[in-house]
Amino acid sequence: MKISKNYGISGASKAKGTTIIIDVFRAATVCAFLLSKGVEKIIPVSTKEEAFSLKKKNPSWILVGENHGIKIEGFEYGNSPSEINRANNLKGKTVIHRTSLGTQGIVHAKNANTIIFGSFVTASSIISYLQFTKPKYISVISTDMPGSEDDIFADYLIDHLMDKKSKNIQEIRQSLKDSPNLSWYFDPKKNSFPEEDFHLCLDLDRFSFVPIVQGKNIIKYAL
Repeated sequence: MKISKNYGISGASKAKGTTIIIDVFRAATVCAFLLSKGVEKIIPVSTKEEAFSLKKKNPSWILVGENHGIKIEGFEYGNSPSEINRANNLKGKTVIHRTSLGTQGIVHAKNANTIIFGSFVTASSIISYLQFTKPKYISVISTDMPGSEDDIFADYLIDHLMDKKSKNIQEIRQSLKDSPNLSWYFDPKKNSFPEEDFHLCLDLDRFSFVPIVQGKNIIKYAL
C-alpha cells in the first residue's frame, strides 16, 4: 500500500483512496463517543447555517458542534467528549455535527473512495480495518498543523501500518500535556475546554469500531 500524509482542508480536498481525516481534539473523538452512545448516524456539515436548516426540516435531529472551540448557541451539545459521555437518550438518534476542522475535512474530501474519522480512541480498530482491506492508496490527513496532536496521531497510524516503532501513548500524553497549544485544557477559567476532554481524547482504543462515512453519514463499522 502507498501512504501519503497531508494537512488541513486543502490536504483533504486532495485526498484519494482510503482517507483518514484526523481531528483528535475533538471532533473525531466526539464522533466516536456519539456512536458509542448508540447514535444511528452523524451528518457532518460545514456551517452552522446548514446545521440549523437540517434541524428545521428534522426537529428530532440533534445539533452537536462548535465554532472556534465554543459551543454554538442553539446547539444541544458542544464538541466535547465529556459532555457526550454524560448525555442520555441518544440511542437511535441522528446527529448533525459541525466543527471548525474535523467535519470540514470530511466534507472537502470529495475525491476519497472511503473516509474514516480518526482519533486515538479508535486507533487499533482503524489499523485493523486498513490491514484487512489492504487499500492500494491511503491518504492520512492531519486537519491541524504539522507537529500538532493530529500530526502525532497520523505518524502513530503510519508507523503501525508500516511495522515501525512508534511513540507509546504515555509519551504522547506527556508531550501533549506539556504543549502550550493545549494549555487551555488545564485552565479552570476555560469552561469550554474541560481537562476531562484532554484525557478522554487520549484514551487509546477505548472503542472497538471504526467511524466510517457511508454516503453523507458517519456510521459505526464494527470489525
